[in-house]
Amino acid sequence: MPKSTVSQRIAQLEARLGLRLLNRSTRHVSLTGSGQVYLEYCRRVRAEVLAANMAMTNLREQPVGKLKITCPEVTATYFMPSFLHGFTTQFPGIAIELIATNRHLNIIRERVDFAFRVGTTTGQLHNHSAYLLNKTGACGRASISGKWHSSSGTDRSAPAALSGA
Repeated sequence: MPKSTVSQRIAQLEARLGLRLLNRSTRHVSLTGSGQVYLEYCRRVRAEVLAANMAMTNLREQPVGKLKITCPEVTATYFMPSFLHGFTTQFPGIAIELIATNRHLNIIRERVDFAFRVGTTTGQLHNHSAYLLNKTGACGRASISGKWHSSSGTDRSAPAALSGA
């Protein structure tokens, strides 16, 4: 930045503050008392900005806070324990609030961060810019209970038997 631009910006700052910050001569520039006080405040502000930037870097690398999740009861029973164990191991600074319900919550009103949904989605999310909607997969309905036997009476409870192998 050219010296003339620096001089102009300092003059604008002095005019805005209504105080002289620098003593100027043809050979020397020094801080006034007001300039020294202002410099100390600026150094503290700079240190705080650097600390804030470091805190944001740390959050990006190791997030902290609360994550509110909702899912159907069956998902909470069979899928979530292992998922949450892995998640909390990887992100120990995140506190999880899990709402296990078969009722479709209004995730906007309830301030839910992450929702596992089963079935079709309602219109509440399709046009809401603050939410990201991803279809993760599809499956047909299946009902399997206990052991089942073929007409020949053989045990068909093994997973390979269910796939027709």
